[in-house]
Amino acid sequence: MKKLLSALIFFSSSLLMSSSAFADDITKERGYVDFASLNSVYGEPKVMVNLNKTMLGFISKINLSDPEASELISKLKAVRVQIYNMKGSDQPAIDLIAKVSKDIQSKNWLPIVSVNEEDEKVRVFTKITDDLMDGLVVMVINNKSDEDGREAVFINIVGEIDPAQINKVTKSLNIDIDLK
Repeated sequence: MKKLLSALIFFSSSLLMSSSAFADDITKERGYVDFASLNSVYGEPKVMVNLNKTMLGFISKINLSDPEASELISKLKAVRVQIYNMKGSDQPAIDLIAKVSKDIQSKNWLPIVSVNEEDEKVRVFTKITDDLMDGLVVMVINNKSDEDGREAVFINIVGEIDPAQINKVTKSLNIDIDLK
């Protein structure tokens, strides 16, 4: 997870020439999910990444050593990440995960991972349209007992995603999420 965040931070900071606003209305895309802001509860996210289609196009051109990875990245429309340090109650983050889960399931998103441990909650959903995966949502709450380790993570990948190539792409971007 830290390698994923490092890679996303690197790419977003190295390509600051684009504004954080999307040129197209990404909210109308099938794979888009609206995460309500937790800023009022936890403050600014400790990590916030908004890569739009233009930025992802730059990344796909940079990664010319692996044409398959470049092609997959070029099909993405957005990568959005919000990571909050949870100070105080984790209930707002738990409530947001429940609300988003209910909302996207009503829009035919498929739950593919659900973990309910004492110190961790994980939800992973995918949106499939006409046999194409066009959205992925990952929501994680880590309730480690020490205050500094408590995080709420929200990730939304929008666009055509080829599950067979995810490992190849993540390796080419030096992201270790070990999908099998």
